[in-house]
Amino acid sequence: MDISHPDFAIQSRSIEPQQISKGLRKVFFNDLELHLQLFAVIPIVAGGIILQLNVVQWFLVILVTALFLAAGVCRTAAMLQIRQDDVSLSPVQVTRIRALGNTLVTITAGISFFTYLLIFVPKIIQLL
Repeated sequence: MDISHPDFAIQSRSIEPQQISKGLRKVFFNDLELHLQLFAVIPIVAGGIILQLNVVQWFLVILVTALFLAAGVCRTAAMLQIRQDDVSLSPVQVTRIRALGNTLVTITAGISFFTYLLIFVPKIIQLL
């Protein structure tokens, strides 16, 4: 199996730093799903402050939140790549890329939600 074949990988290109910053601007300013992910962080941080999480709990919250946001950025970058290379990619490749990006976000969201439950539910029960 040849992993460098176009059916298995998007070919790499040399990219200038200006193009990278332009791409990151597109990712953070144009993607509404990523904005929703960023807004979901606000109640998590507020809840952590109100419930007075300890250092280990904050570390876990920050780690899973960062993974969740990074998955969203990667999904958005993949979608932008699809838009740019729509001629060179086959419909099967486009479907695989979209499915992989959405699956990655879903898995990290599930892990994050489970971690938040493990951290916040005992604190809320203690508070009651």
